[in-house]
Formats: sequence, C-alpha cells, structure tokens
Amino acid sequence: MKIKKAFFALMNLISVLVIALAVVVLIIVLLTKPGEAPNIAGYSALRITTGSMEPTYGVDTMILVKKTDSSEIKEGDVISFYSSDPALDGAVNTHRVVSIQQEDDHYIYETKGDGNNVIDAYPADSRYLVGKVVGSSTLIGKLSRLAANPLMFIPMILVPLALILICNVVSTVSLAGKIAKEEEEEAVREAIREIREKKENKGKE
Repeated sequence: MKIKKAFFALMNLISVLVIALAVVVLIIVLLTKPGEAPNIAGYSALRITTGSMEPTYGVDTMILVKKTDSSEIKEGDVISFYSSDPALDGAVNTHRVVSIQQEDDHYIYETKGDGNNVIDAYPADSRYLVGKVVGSSTLIGKLSRLAANPLMFIPMILVPLALILICNVVSTVSLAGKIAKEEEEEAVREAIREIREKKENKGKE
C-alpha cells in the first residue's frame, strides 16, 4: 500500500513538473520575436540538426548557449549566430571560431564546422551573435526530438498524463465518498448520542 502511494506521489510530481515545463516553454516561445532563439535568463537550448560539427556535436545533440559579450569570444570557441549565408536564410548556425577581426564597434568571426573541410564562406557578425556554447547533451537532444514528433508526443506525454489525471480523479472521488461516509456515520452517532442523552434525562426526571 505504501509503495502504491509512493508510486502515485512520484507520478503526480513528474506530471506537475512536465506540465509546468511545457507551460514555461510555451510562454517563452510565444514571447520570443519571430526569427529569434528563445532564451531563459540569457541561456538558449538549441538542437544540432546537421553533421557539420561532428564529432564534437553529433546530429540531435542539445547544446546550451550562453549569451556572451562579443568582446569575450576567443578563437577556438564554439558560437551560435544568425547566419548571413543565403542558403540558411538567417537561421541559427553553430560553428567554431577560427579567427577574429574587429571592425569599428563590432567583431567579424571567421567560423568553420569541425566536420567541414573549409572555412564558412560567410563570416559571422558579432551583432548577430546568439552566444557561446557552454554545454551539451546527446540524450536530451534525442529525447527532445522524440517529444517534438506528434507520433511520439501522444504516447510519451499525453497518454501518461491522461492516465495520471484519471487516477487523480478516481482517487479524489473515492476520497470524497469516504469523507461523506465518515460525516454521515458521525451524524448518525451524534443523533444516537442525543437520543440517549434525552432518555437519560427523562429517566432522571
């Protein structure tokens, strides 16, 4: 019985955390301007979608990008930036900095994918810098890809949450019934006590 209660308590906690996370992500996405990378407190989570950074970051790796002052970027850093390459149509790209040049109040970074043989044809401008990569996780990246797939989202997220919700409803109804029964029994006992007290009072008279 205790194990069952602990299991449901754990599932409830997980469901609340998942729902809270989903709501936070939804709010962040809605508040993010079109074309910009969503971020929380200066951090963005992006998923690698090509093999240009292999073997450092494989396809589906989730990277954590920290908003960084452009003057702090050094050669060898891996950065994410809004690409000026027409083929990418302004999408966020993540490559390693191989050289830096300063132009007036901004910097120009020459970048190259670890898995590419040549330097990027279009350098990155610091004015379009998202930040520097400070962490990564292949597992989280693959899980996020699965969760983003509608065919996987339903069995992995919605079905478990629905089951937890149903269990909570059943548990709540059962508890309400139990409370109502206890209140009814207490009312009956109270009525019996009153009847006995009246009989005792009459006997004394």
